[in-house]
Amino acid sequence: MRILILGINYFPERTSVAPFTTGLSEHLSARGHTVQVVTAFPFYPEWRIWEDYRGRITQKETRASVRIRRVRHYIPRRASSLTQRLLHDFSFTAAALCAGLAAGGCDVVYCSCPPPALALAAYVLSRIKNVPYVIKLTDLASDAALATGILREGFLVRCARVMEKLVYGRAQAVVCLCEDFREKLARSGIPADRLCLIPDWGDTESIHPCPSDGSFRKANRIAGEKFVVLHTGNMGKKQDLLNVVRAAALSKGDSNLLWVIVGEGEERARLASEIGARGLDNVLLLPLQPVSQLCQVYAAADVLLLNQKAAVKDAVIPSKLLTYMAAGQPVMAAANSHSVASRLVREARCGVVVKPEDPADLVDGARALRANVPLRLEMGANGRQYAEGNYNKARVLNLYDQFFGSLCESQPDFAGAMD
Repeated sequence: MRILILGINYFPERTSVAPFTTGLSEHLSARGHTVQVVTAFPFYPEWRIWEDYRGRITQKETRASVRIRRVRHYIPRRASSLTQRLLHDFSFTAAALCAGLAAGGCDVVYCSCPPPALALAAYVLSRIKNVPYVIKLTDLASDAALATGILREGFLVRCARVMEKLVYGRAQAVVCLCEDFREKLARSGIPADRLCLIPDWGDTESIHPCPSDGSFRKANRIAGEKFVVLHTGNMGKKQDLLNVVRAAALSKGDSNLLWVIVGEGEERARLASEIGARGLDNVLLLPLQPVSQLCQVYAAADVLLLNQKAAVKDAVIPSKLLTYMAAGQPVMAAANSHSVASRLVREARCGVVVKPEDPADLVDGARALRANVPLRLEMGANGRQYAEGNYNKARVLNLYDQFFGSLCESQPDFAGAMD
């Protein structure tokens, strides 16, 4: 098949959906499909085009036999306002549409959301090229905007829901990452037979349990006796990491407890300002770490933290959680008790769930885990076993092979081309 993939994040970005879109594209190419990708210049999670890619409007490259077309779009320094967010989403949608039109013929358009507006480009391209389109959907834009406070119930939310119903309902198929989300989409009116359950994978190959060699702690001057609670990844509104700063303020007198936040994102400057204003020396703010050192980063921690706003109920399993489980360390989830993330932590028995937006409960949870070494070891082993059994990469990619195979069988032209 000739597959045109639209996705705003791609290699060399290491967070968000980039590893999954990259991994899927390269896998499909290795399986014999002709794959073209339309994507942005790397900008995430710093919200700034990476230095090696600046000064260009568009760029072509090839990686692992995948042809990549990068396009320029509007990138705000912080996508904190609705106007900035809309300009960001729709400028990439427009650029991707133009690049998709220039990409030549294809048999199917595969759209990886976010941003949700990108599905509009997939819809238009499918109509012009007279081919079906499929969408990998991680959330409903209207729900995400409400949960993070970008929008309130009203006219704009109703408009977003109309757009969602149009573009998602007309897709040949919608890939959902968990059963809860599939059921939610079915209730919204999307035909159940178009909803396909394929989770993201946990990186159980490169992320694995290992003894700490002390390098991460030494590099960041973390004493060996410190009990480290570590959060890694994006620093955005959804993560509500001010909750961690407030927890650090409450536990300032606990000299053995250290909070470490690793990553980048739109809220990083605000976090640094709060830490400085409060005079906190029991919380470290560090940049993203090299991929080659991630196992040692996780091994240096005693507990891995997933922190979210209380309004976030997650239509999907956060990829951060799967990575934590792969690392074989206990997890503390400060998340809505009804969220997919909280339910998975309980189901896998890989950690504890504490109240979101409650720094006192976060501190209590950390201290309770600090006091119970055998429980932490058991939770870490449980998480690793669960990730290997349910979210390993080979299993997930096999599901995608079946998915694209079913698309081929359902379209006579595809089958003829394959023959």
